[in-house]
Amino acid sequence: MTSAARSSLIGAGVGATLMFLLDPSRGARRRAIVRDKIARAARKTRDAAGVTRRDLANRMTGAVAQARSRAAEEPADGRAVCERVRAELGRVASHPRAIHVSATGGMVTLVGDALADEVPLIVSRVGRVRGVNHVRNEITPHSQASGIPALQGKSERPGWWSTWMRASWSPTAMVAAGTGAAAIAIALGRR
Repeated sequence: MTSAARSSLIGAGVGATLMFLLDPSRGARRRAIVRDKIARAARKTRDAAGVTRRDLANRMTGAVAQARSRAAEEPADGRAVCERVRAELGRVASHPRAIHVSATGGMVTLVGDALADEVPLIVSRVGRVRGVNHVRNEITPHSQASGIPALQGKSERPGWWSTWMRASWSPTAMVAAGTGAAAIAIALGRR
């Protein structure tokens, strides 16, 4: 496209916009709508920036607290270890409530029902929980959930791509994903 054609198109667009907004009969209403939309967009942007800032600050505070607790190297009591293990079970087991957890002196015992293909991952991830020295696996593995009351009900499989994509994203994650997608789009556009 030549510069003369581009200038003509830009001039036509500016002229049409001015005619639309300065129309004697409906121009005032149209200008008010544009003004309201701009004010709303500014407010939404300001609110989103505040939420993202608070989310990032909370995440940084959590990371600092986690680093301090790891550096302290205090032995955790059985209740704290059980809660950490329960939190990890929620990430790796499709039916975490079907597994009972007990802990004594760094030894964690897992009792209950789970799908057979999940048991190795459950035991492995529980073994990595801070404060766990040994895992005693007394989980009954089942090839399928039918006929096992504790394994009934719909449950998303943690860690699966579809579950991750449908999960609600934090504001910080959305900003990071949006920034990454924009960077990729710009890089691909330059090629």
